[in-house]
Amino acid sequence: MVAVFWKDVRLILRDRVALVGSLVVPIVIISLIAGALLDNGDRTRLLLPVVDEDQGPVATAFQKLLSEHAEVRPVSRAEAERLVRDDNDAAAALVFPTGLSRAYLQGRPGGIELLTDPAQAHGLQAIRMLLLLMDREAQALADPLSENLIPIEKQSLTGSRGEVDSFDENVPGFTLLFVLIAVIFGTSMALHDERDWGTLPRLLVAPAGFTWMVLGKLGARFVLGLGQMLVLLAWAHLFFGVSLGPSIAAIVALSAAMVFTTVSVGLVVAGLARTREQTQPLSLAIVMLVSLLGGLWFPPEFVPEWMRALQPGVYTSWAMRGMNDLVLRERGLWEIGFSLAMLSGYGLVTLVIGMRLFRARHSAR
Repeated sequence: MVAVFWKDVRLILRDRVALVGSLVVPIVIISLIAGALLDNGDRTRLLLPVVDEDQGPVATAFQKLLSEHAEVRPVSRAEAERLVRDDNDAAAALVFPTGLSRAYLQGRPGGIELLTDPAQAHGLQAIRMLLLLMDREAQALADPLSENLIPIEKQSLTGSRGEVDSFDENVPGFTLLFVLIAVIFGTSMALHDERDWGTLPRLLVAPAGFTWMVLGKLGARFVLGLGQMLVLLAWAHLFFGVSLGPSIAAIVALSAAMVFTTVSVGLVVAGLARTREQTQPLSLAIVMLVSLLGGLWFPPEFVPEWMRALQPGVYTSWAMRGMNDLVLRERGLWEIGFSLAMLSGYGLVTLVIGMRLFRARHSAR
């Protein structure tokens, strides 16, 4: 037993890259997560577009109250709808309609309109709390808001659902996370297993050629990963009631683009790692980083501004954006076309890089 123990210790110490990676990667990931959750100093204020069609003293007073707690941005109605519905930069927009101040001063009800994106549940909840705070401050000023002279009417701009539940909000992200783990680890380790077993050198010298052999192996991993993702989504739909959107073709296309890019990332890991042991910390680092930056664990508004600036450069953020558009905003294949294009572009670039790295390290030609 002692001899076996020391033999394994020497094997572990011999691969210093894998050893250092297994120690450094958890420290880096924990530091990033702590920075994302605990660093409140670098976060932007809540964006609240305001459409002031009233141009009266009541709307002005309310905007002044709101500006103490949020970034109030005066905009037109068309721009407010674009910020909420199209760009998804704001969870809601507030509309003060024409005649609000006159109705208010005459003691008649005059509603405030709230244009919402229910997919941004956390941001929408923050705006609701802000309106409650405005209500309390208005009462402190002896304002008749407490008499319900200014009721708030909500209108969803993204789909027919006024609210989303926690399953719809969280299950798609965790589905993507588990597919990332399975596909990246599976692809990179399988390619190194082929080398360790001695089958990879024989395959690479076969008449079919290096590129087609590697593509064939990646194709098998793609089919396996796509099947896993679709099964997970179907399970979530059947047993948890998670919506899959109005288009089956869209959810299949998005899943295929996501898995294709993830398989390509697995190939990059296989090309970077010298040994099978090195694939483990490297795969873990990539999975954790793209999950954190891509919004798979928590919404973008939970992270600092510098981290949000990095999100467009991470392919999982486009996968999560497309998934939210399907599941939470009830959009179809055409509406997620840009997310699909970005995912496919990332996948093709990563595939070319991975192929070059893997050829340079393992090709026998």
